[in-house]
Amino acid sequence: MPLLKNGEIMPDSWMVLEGDIPSPLPQGSIIVPFGYLSEIDINTITQPLGVSFPCDQDIDALKPYVDRLELIVLHFPAFKDGRAFSQARKIREQLKFTGELRATGHILSDQYQFLIRVGFTTVSLPETANIKSWQQAMNDFTEAYQPSVLGEKRLSGLRWKV
Repeated sequence: MPLLKNGEIMPDSWMVLEGDIPSPLPQGSIIVPFGYLSEIDINTITQPLGVSFPCDQDIDALKPYVDRLELIVLHFPAFKDGRAFSQARKIREQLKFTGELRATGHILSDQYQFLIRVGFTTVSLPETANIKSWQQAMNDFTEAYQPSVLGEKRLSGLRWKV
């Protein structure tokens, strides 16, 4: 799957481990399911560690692990399911996570700026994605009313003159 970061396609060096996790772990950057973290001592893992976090979990469950993680993957199971937007913002603001935050699943290019504004740094695109559409979506809006984790100036203080 193509990986989009700052509107540009980049290589994905992370290996996703699913099902039974092998022992010993393969070398390189690995993404494990969240449930696996409670089964191991993550302080003994020497390679970069990422986690795939389910959208139906409270982000407080990540607290014991967040300092050791370099990547958190949040999944959008359906277009109408926006829980990962809320999770991303909370992970950035409440857990103070500064690593890579990746969106995957059923997302549209129209949502790209919103993904960035809540804290996502990368988006895993399906092979059939229109890359140009995603890249153009990066610049669809130049101003915003809502606050974001980016801390940029907002339009909310402006008043329209009639």
